[in-house]
Amino acid sequence: MRLAENVALVVLVLAAVVAVARIVRPSLLGDRAVAFDLLTAIITCALLIVAARSDDGLPLDLALLFGLLGFLAAVTIARFIESRGGEEQ
Repeated sequence: MRLAENVALVVLVLAAVVAVARIVRPSLLGDRAVAFDLLTAIITCALLIVAARSDDGLPLDLALLFGLLGFLAAVTIARFIESRGGEEQ
């Protein structure tokens, strides 16, 4: 079981590197918003793996909180882009 957890964490780290590269690279606001949402999902998944690995409930609570905050951030950014008439820069 530890091997599967370690492999999943390595894959999540690689995905996080790609997401951060997409955020840093100059692109449209919508692309950055999607990359930010992906990064919050990756961090949430990593917290869930840590919660499964340990017997502590704190990582599970943090994953739930981070997932909700990531969702609210994605909705807020989408509404901001919509209020600008869909024009991205």
